[in-house]
Amino acid sequence: MKKYKIDLSKQLIIITIVSLLIMIISISLILPKSLEPFFEQTVFSYLSQPLNLSLNETSLNKGQDVAYIIYRNDGTYISSNYKKILNIDDYSKILKYTNEKQGSFTYKTHKYYYFKKFDNGNDVIAITNDNYIKMLRRDYLGIVIPIVIITYLIIIVLLTLWSRFIVNRLEKLKIKVDNINNPNINVIKNKYEFDDEIMLLDNTIDEMKEIILSQDKYKSEMYQNISHDFKTPITVIKSYIEAYRDNVENIDNVINVSEEQIQKLEKKVKTLLELNKITYLQNSYKNDEKINIYPTIESIVDKYKIINKNIKYEIKCDKKNILYNGNTDIWDSIVNNLLSNAIRYAKEKIVITIKNDNITFYNDGDKIDENVINNLFEPYKKGKKGENGIGLSIVKGNCNLIGYNVMAKNKKNGVEFIISKRN
Repeated sequence: MKKYKIDLSKQLIIITIVSLLIMIISISLILPKSLEPFFEQTVFSYLSQPLNLSLNETSLNKGQDVAYIIYRNDGTYISSNYKKILNIDDYSKILKYTNEKQGSFTYKTHKYYYFKKFDNGNDVIAITNDNYIKMLRRDYLGIVIPIVIITYLIIIVLLTLWSRFIVNRLEKLKIKVDNINNPNINVIKNKYEFDDEIMLLDNTIDEMKEIILSQDKYKSEMYQNISHDFKTPITVIKSYIEAYRDNVENIDNVINVSEEQIQKLEKKVKTLLELNKITYLQNSYKNDEKINIYPTIESIVDKYKIINKNIKYEIKCDKKNILYNGNTDIWDSIVNNLLSNAIRYAKEKIVITIKNDNITFYNDGDKIDENVINNLFEPYKKGKKGENGIGLSIVKGNCNLIGYNVMAKNKKNGVEFIISKRN
């Protein structure tokens, strides 16, 4: 399909000209017909005015475009211009059409208008052709059409100026969009006189640029941290193998250290896969999915009771049937990461409280450093005993997906993680 390059100003001018043509055609064809009753009433008023005066034989011939007929006891009198106006030789042929006080009729393709008055025993009829109405139409259109054209010309000028103003603003936005992911080009924030949709779009583009640059920075830092997390165990394994070849370490020690480092690598790979799983869940999750949260959390807690028997687990819940947004995969990920984090810090107990609008995960471990607590859910932000700094960012990503907020809060004798539904 062929595309035509037409800028916004030209498009507006074309639209205005087309609408002008449509308006002129409408005025020329439709409006006169709709005003026909008004024109006819004007004609009848025009015909009746002379009849309000006293007409006689001498005044019959004064009318230029109106023919008069007077019926009196002593005879019928008619103005001499009737042949010119009525276009007939015998006026009596049309008298049968003048039975009403006023009206119109067509005779031999010509249309006529008449007005009749009964005055002192005399019948007086004023008749004219449709030239007067044609004149009224011409005069009306001669006034209206120039006004419409002038009005539209003014509109075209205003639209052209306005479109240039809009195009200039849009061109500035295009420059911003073209450089939205370029950190080396800082486009100056535009100043607007009007708080309109373009200003809103401009502000949104500025926010998007900040988000994109922030995400790019985050990805760069994440790749660096991932490289470091994977490089460290590999370096340790490589060093022990070289030490064994140099007869510095024995084979049993090399195997034990290698197994330990491989387990760390396995955990890191598993965590990264879980982080990547959020993207899959974002594409597959349906907003109307619900889950009974109590049995889900209870099942996961039972597994952790076996892992660490030194910690006392308690679940507080007023009722066992509370529906939360999400599905089993999402909540397994959320609860597993929060419990894994809690176990590393808890001294004796972990308490989970389930309510209609929020869930709290409490542990009696040490308080979180105030410098860390506000950024705790960002990737690779670790506490004192944090493993890889990804688990809590996975929690936040999953909570955002299903419409919940998550935050950490220091308590008097421990730490509390709160999941609450967004308003």
